[in-house]
Amino acid sequence: MTDRQRSLRDLYYAAETALVAPGIAAHEAAHLLACRLAGVEVLGTSGLNPFASEAYLDHERVESFPADLLIAVAPLLCNTLLAVGAFALAPAVSSPVVAVPLYWLGACFALTAFPSVGDTETLMETAGSLPRTVRPAGYLLAAPLRLFTVIPGSAGVAGLVLLLVLVPV
Repeated sequence: MTDRQRSLRDLYYAAETALVAPGIAAHEAAHLLACRLAGVEVLGTSGLNPFASEAYLDHERVESFPADLLIAVAPLLCNTLLAVGAFALAPAVSSPVVAVPLYWLGACFALTAFPSVGDTETLMETAGSLPRTVRPAGYLLAAPLRLFTVIPGSAGVAGLVLLLVLVPV
């Protein structure tokens, strides 16, 4: 990759990060909340590199499949609720000065709701550690979610579909 290509890539990621920053922050906060609920220790603050496609929350290794699944899907639950709330409030306010930022926030939350490939990295492993009797159910939950996230661009496309479903007409 040439220096020019690297610079263009960095510029793209910086613009993308600035555009959807509230959604990224909410996504990582959802992981933090899930870690707290599951009793998983967080090992520092979340990281965001505005010049790359990465944001993360560093936490201890998760051994429990239910905790791992909760941490992986927490942004989908939280960001979807935040998007619904923002889209519900926007038409209720009488001022475009308030409504436009609410629509933007709703879009930010919807676009960043889906788990990333890193969010599902250990799901198959923790599903495999379930007792033999419930292991197939764990794999039935983990495999499609993991497969979805390893497809490049899937979270972004799904976020766009979610946005289109949630945005009021």
